[in-house]
Amino acid sequence: MMRASTSTTTPATVASDSSDDDYAKLKDIMEANCKENLPIIVVDPEEEREEYSSEEIAALPNRDFKTRLFISALHSTDNSFWVRTHHTDSTIHALSEIFSYIEDYFEAAYARKSHITAKATVTAGLTELLQMEKDEYCAFATIMGSGLAKNGACTSFEIDNALVKSTKDMDDARKRLVILMDIIFNKIIVRRFLIDGDKVNIFRLVHCLTKGQKNKNSFVYVIFSLLLQACMVYFVAAEVFSTDSVERDPTLAYGLYSLATLGSIFGIFALLPDVINAKTIRRIYGGYGPLQMIDFIVNVVMPLVLVVIGWYLVSIQDNYIDAVIMTTALLFISEIDDQLPALVGLNKEVIVVNYLIREAKIDYNAYQGFSVEDIDNMIGSDVKKSARNLFGGGMQQSTKSRGVDFNDFFITNSIDDHENTMYKPFSVIRSDYGHELDPSDFISHECLLQSVEWRYTDTSKIKPTLSYLRLVKMTGSVVEIDFSNGERGESFRIDGAFIITHFVTSSTYISTLRLCGSESPASLLKALDYYSLWELSSDARSMLKKKKERRVN
Repeated sequence: MMRASTSTTTPATVASDSSDDDYAKLKDIMEANCKENLPIIVVDPEEEREEYSSEEIAALPNRDFKTRLFISALHSTDNSFWVRTHHTDSTIHALSEIFSYIEDYFEAAYARKSHITAKATVTAGLTELLQMEKDEYCAFATIMGSGLAKNGACTSFEIDNALVKSTKDMDDARKRLVILMDIIFNKIIVRRFLIDGDKVNIFRLVHCLTKGQKNKNSFVYVIFSLLLQACMVYFVAAEVFSTDSVERDPTLAYGLYSLATLGSIFGIFALLPDVINAKTIRRIYGGYGPLQMIDFIVNVVMPLVLVVIGWYLVSIQDNYIDAVIMTTALLFISEIDDQLPALVGLNKEVIVVNYLIREAKIDYNAYQGFSVEDIDNMIGSDVKKSARNLFGGGMQQSTKSRGVDFNDFFITNSIDDHENTMYKPFSVIRSDYGHELDPSDFISHECLLQSVEWRYTDTSKIKPTLSYLRLVKMTGSVVEIDFSNGERGESFRIDGAFIITHFVTSSTYISTLRLCGSESPASLLKALDYYSLWELSSDARSMLKKKKERRVN
């Protein structure tokens, strides 16, 4: 038995006064400005035809399956941001409103140099993105990431005085779009880490509340937390050094040792996230500084001290109840700075979002002064060290991931309606009793694919279905779904590192298949982190890293 989502899709429409002339004009513009040597196919969404013309059918085999973006100055169709898939270059996505923010942001920053408008637009767009549901945001990020792939090579612009003035400016425009979007995506990384990852404590929150602000009154919370936790750790340590040797009841020894060891292990687990994410935390603070050092001491140094001396204190207690109380008290000390924001009534999400919007404006102010050389130095795998901290906010998290290879693959011509569509990573499970494709809230090793092969039921259909699908997982197992009844049509295949993000099937065909992925596991891993997509399980992250190492070797 095969399980799949039962979502439905509905095509987005354009304004009712759109005409054939509008789309004919759009096709001419795309043919003049899109230089990938791919034939252009423009389908008016209002047309009720189900099949391609003979000319379009002849063009389809010469088109790949990557998603690309086209930003135009043409507004006669009430749209200027086009998502280009294998099936058509004139897709108006269900998230067209947020894409219009991106087009306005780029136009104001790059073409018109209207910096007031650009900052107002990035504020509105970032606010919208920060408040999006996870599925909706991931649908946006995978498409936007496709356009930014390989330093913006998958995005084209109309050559127009209102946008990009000449062909020679195209490369610079693409790179500047990558940098402008980097401002946004880096703020989303911080939001996901602090709010979604529940990594906010009083020190990080006060930093968000006071940076660049005249009012520093909230530093009283920092001082209070630091003094309280430092005093408690000091008194615990003093107790250890002032305690004479104790004779333990032999009948309690094994129980006390066990509790002390388990409590110490829990303490290590509690401090590990701050050790693992030390680099990210330091970047949130903009580098080394007083608050960052206090945060590190309270959440790494002090817990480590408590793990060591706490084991001894628990092990010398006279009875089990005192040992339990001692263990609980020792573990509570490290939690004070985490619980303080709620106790004093600070709204973590509001404070963090407002801080990120301020930081986005600071970074945009820095962007205004970037030369062509600065932009070149900031993009690609060989980002120059001197260019990494050109942003005024100092929060750039993954400089080497800008413009990373990544793409959204619409294998079927499905347009998302996010009130009905389930956009999640799908686990692919092989079974002798019927394969299973199940949506998940995170990426496990069962989601990772290295090869996808398929055949269409009828390639002349504008919205074709699939009669055959073959998935090769990174584990090496193969899952085949075959509705073809022995009929063999043209086969298509892509290799690399992929995740199924939307899948709908019936008893006779597959109606919807959408993937995202990269040419290599290393690029996919970078993209998932940089665009703040779904969480990776430890086994999935380990598998991508191992595949990366094997390719390097």
